[in-house]
Amino acid sequence: MCIRDRYMGNQSHPFVREQLNQWIRWLVDTFKFDGIRISSIPNVPKDFWVEFVQSAGVFSIGENSVDIENYVYDYLDSMDSVLNYPGYNQVVRSFNEQGSLLDLEQYLKRLETVPKKEFLGSFLDNHDNKRFLNVNPSFYLLRNAIVFTFAQQGIPIIYSGTEQAFGGGDEPLNREVMWGRLFVESNLYQFIRTIIKARKEYQWDNYPIQLGNFSKSFASFFRGKVLFAFTNAPLPIFKVVQNQPFAEGEVICNILTLSLIHISEPTRQAEISYAVFCLKKKKT
Repeated sequence: MCIRDRYMGNQSHPFVREQLNQWIRWLVDTFKFDGIRISSIPNVPKDFWVEFVQSAGVFSIGENSVDIENYVYDYLDSMDSVLNYPGYNQVVRSFNEQGSLLDLEQYLKRLETVPKKEFLGSFLDNHDNKRFLNVNPSFYLLRNAIVFTFAQQGIPIIYSGTEQAFGGGDEPLNREVMWGRLFVESNLYQFIRTIIKARKEYQWDNYPIQLGNFSKSFASFFRGKVLFAFTNAPLPIFKVVQNQPFAEGEVICNILTLSLIHISEPTRQAEISYAVFCLKKKKT
């Protein structure tokens, strides 16, 4: 369910405030919503949002579309979650615009200091911005950005149509019709499905991010025994990943390409395009 602030009246008036809180409780109870998304949260005082989400009694996520980290993340004190617009803009700069991945490293370091960072809503496309493929038609870079969306700390959100390679521009062109266009065998659909399955199986969200190797065109970090690697170079690169969680003799698999790597000293070189490396499962 999505709520717009502009229709909510003068929240400083006690009667209006009470009625709005009763209204959201009625909506949730009547229609059995399991969560609410609130648009444009800076337009309403924070103390009202605290009461409002308590009255709703379900998960709440707010939208503050400013690219200022502290200003956005401070709203985590007022509701369960906020959309990670600073993270979205960093992903756009790093992958869509092919900026330096050293900036991605600094973003992850700053994110580590954010309380409740695991509740940030991580997204790549949405209904208010041009889709990734509209700005840069590279499926290769899109896959890197999708992996990062699931790998970083937060709640990953996939906007409908990304899995179908939609490339709409400014709204309403980015709000394409899904009817008759949901192809579950599409490459991107299966790509995202693989990542979701691995996230459930390896439960990397239970582990903090440990930074690996970073350069202008390469980035890696790991969470538990899962290593993530990215590049925004135009083609796959060969890279020795020194900071990683695996021991000598272990065999790992890039679940996105099913390629195997045997970990041995001193070389841990692999061809990197987009990768989620996990320990190879032993047959039982």
